Amino acid sequence: MMLCEEIQRTFSSYIDDALTLPVRAACERHLEQCPLCRAQLAEVRSLTRRLSSLTRPIAPPDLASSISDALAIEAGALRRAPHLPLGVHLARWLRPRLMPYAVGTFASLILFFTLFSALRPHLVALREAEMASRDAALYRVFVPRNGEFDITQPVSSESLSRSRAPFAVQSPSLNPRGALAALALSKSRGHIGDDDMVVVTDVFSDGHASLAGVVQAPRDPRMLEDFQVALRDGPAFVPASFDRRPQTMRVVFVVQKVSVSESGF
Repeated sequence: MMLCEEIQRTFSSYIDDALTLPVRAACERHLEQCPLCRAQLAEVRSLTRRLSSLTRPIAPPDLASSISDALAIEAGALRRAPHLPLGVHLARWLRPRLMPYAVGTFASLILFFTLFSALRPHLVALREAEMASRDAALYRVFVPRNGEFDITQPVSSESLSRSRAPFAVQSPSLNPRGALAALALSKSRGHIGDDDMVVVTDVFSDGHASLAGVVQAPRDPRMLEDFQVALRDGPAFVPASFDRRPQTMRVVFVVQKVSVSESGF
């Protein structure tokens, strides 16, 4: 048994008597039982009769000549048109083809920079987390049962920040692997003797720092040069997330150099 949708799709062929005998017989059996399809078939037959009764439009007698005249005028205009250089033709040919790609590229760049700006804080946090995990993997802190640090073992940036938690918010923790920490153990050069200086340093979220000003210069200028080199040589402090300090802060350093006799050790 054919469905109503299948019967209705064959109405045109049914009216034109273009169906095969089995299909036509199935349609007639369905139409005998379905009043809805019979009503729709009657509407299609009525529409077909009305369309066939319409008069066929007759073209005006001068249609062919008017088309020929229009073509001749257009051909003459093209012949009288100035000859354009090859570059102009190439530009006209490329403009509709390249313009969609240019707009799409520009939109992609805007989307890229928007997403990058939105994801930049997360990327910085991931980088700081990677630095923390690297420090934890290379430098472990051994803590005895009495809760005191073993000074014979290396200290990691994360453990140092935890130990300074009460005041790390206002005073950034020094990176134990940084050049500034190594400067305290390096051999002094230049003027031999005690010396001191007071400097102002800007400390950033990733642990890097830069010299902001000199309050009191040392007697030996090499002392200030060594301090600046240590600031530029990698992060001098732990990341801000370790200390839970502000992203950028200004710190005043009082640096003292004291001569120690090696015979006392």
